[in-house]
Amino acid sequence: MLPALLKLKLATTAAVGVAASSGGAGGAPVSVEALATLVVTRATTPVEVRLFDENLRVHASVGIHRDGTMDEATAAEVTRLFRCRQTNHARPIARRTLAMLADLAERYAGKTIEFVSVYRVQRGESPTSPHRDARAIDFRIRGVSLPEIRDYLWRAYSEVGIGWYPGEQFIHMDSRPTLHDTAWTFLNGENHYHPYWAEAARRPASAPVVRPSRRPGV
Repeated sequence: MLPALLKLKLATTAAVGVAASSGGAGGAPVSVEALATLVVTRATTPVEVRLFDENLRVHASVGIHRDGTMDEATAAEVTRLFRCRQTNHARPIARRTLAMLADLAERYAGKTIEFVSVYRVQRGESPTSPHRDARAIDFRIRGVSLPEIRDYLWRAYSEVGIGWYPGEQFIHMDSRPTLHDTAWTFLNGENHYHPYWAEAARRPASAPVVRPSRRPGV
């Protein structure tokens, strides 16, 4: 059985070959069969997720499917990478959270996702924390603004928690099935819920913009 990343590279090479043989300079149009192959390849091939551990300063690259599933070897590697840094305990990360991670990796292809914290079970961690339940990731993507990532996640997903930490320079994302969406900005040691950016990010494009009187970003 081929490793996920090797299958990804082989499939990508095949897709590029199909595209190159299609209607470019004097080429024939892409056939229905070729298009079907591309669609199947995309559906069955994992997304390459480039990771960097901010704590241990370690790079890694893993293949995660768009639904958050992985082969057995990749799942073990991801669980190890995202283990609690204080206790060294490990737990599989929620599938929907991994699907969101794969989505970001595909959206910002070629960029590295730098994770700050994932699974946390050290003393003092809240019993209701999504980190304790292995549903949350704190991260940044070098070269992409935090507000861009924040707004995309808030618009694209429901049953999530999205937090913006401008001082610490990272985004928190978690999946919270059956719970209501929660957005916040972390400023001066406190979470400020129902921030203006969350309202603006989900406002229909035709809706009028009304500026708040409170502090920017809160």
